[in-house]
Amino acid sequence: MRSFKPDRHALLTLRLVIAAISVLLFCAVKIYISLEIVLAIIGIAILTVDIFFICIYLPLYFKSLSYDTTDTEITKHSGVYFISHQSVLYSTVQYTTVITTPFSQYTGLNFVVFFVYGGQLRLLFLKQEDALYILRKTGAPEKEAEK
Repeated sequence: MRSFKPDRHALLTLRLVIAAISVLLFCAVKIYISLEIVLAIIGIAILTVDIFFICIYLPLYFKSLSYDTTDTEITKHSGVYFISHQSVLYSTVQYTTVITTPFSQYTGLNFVVFFVYGGQLRLLFLKQEDALYILRKTGAPEKEAEK
């Protein structure tokens, strides 16, 4: 059995994206709202949500997220408030989708989605070599696994 944890680069990437979106949102609000008191309240609300996601929720989510593989199945463990465990047998996978972003080796944004009858299992924030290992375990052709 082999265990995988999410790539730590993905946590940093998500923190930066959330901060950038918040700054853009605050700038857009500042353009359309001229009342200083309302602008201050909206700014405090945006900052509060940012602090919650960046400092509390995302680290807890990344700490709880893990994947365990055996010769026959893969299991995903995740959740912050409600812990869930999802398992898929490799033999039941109908097809897979691999999602990568530019510079994914630095951002950690590599995703593998297994489609099985009646549902799907999403493996999020994998390192590139971990995603390739998991694809090989499913019996994906070598050319597909290397893309």
